[in-house]
Amino acid sequence: MRISIKTDEGITQLGMMQRSDEIQSFSHASATRKSSTDNLSSISDFQKVLGHKLDKDSSRTPAPSVTHSSGTPDTSGGSSASSVSSKVDTSKYDGITIQAPNELADIFHRAAEKYSVDEKLLIAIAYHESGFDASATSSSGAMGIMQLMPGTASDQGVTDPYDAEDNIMGGAKLVSYLMDHYNGNLDLAMAAYSNGIGTVSKYGGVPPIYQAQEFVAYINKVYPDKITTQ
Repeated sequence: MRISIKTDEGITQLGMMQRSDEIQSFSHASATRKSSTDNLSSISDFQKVLGHKLDKDSSRTPAPSVTHSSGTPDTSGGSSASSVSSKVDTSKYDGITIQAPNELADIFHRAAEKYSVDEKLLIAIAYHESGFDASATSSSGAMGIMQLMPGTASDQGVTDPYDAEDNIMGGAKLVSYLMDHYNGNLDLAMAAYSNGIGTVSKYGGVPPIYQAQEFVAYINKVYPDKITTQ
């Protein structure tokens, strides 16, 4: 289904609601990372953002501090972070420590600095999305380390989604916009990364959709304590 969303600026964006049930091709650097990502799915199928709203200059002002949803579930069906966590089994992430591969560490660091987002958050997203596999492609067409759909990649100025640096920079730009859009509310930003701003607005919180709830629960489970940087 193709969805039309009108932002505050009145600019219409289009996205795909189809989700990928699994990443077709995963290449894992260690047994620990492989065992914890076998059942993970891409959540990037509906990522919508105004690319031109993001300042490409690395000197842009810092993003708002990270907060979590604290309200009760909205009558329209949205959930708070606490209710999401209680519904999703995150035990598969117990005892893990996530670190970017050596060859990607500097890219994550530079992307975080350029777009004023937490490096650990970018690493957490990449681990869940692709297991750091630059060649990963979902069945619905999401591409690369941050699993960007073609339209999303274009919006972020990504010319080669399978180039690790290009893809990570595009993903960081998207995350930066979402964090700004939700005034630092991590749960809403991650739900929108998963299922789109329009869906979060529709439900007044984290949507009652498994892939969104699983992703938000995962982020709350591993970020920031289970992420290490080099």
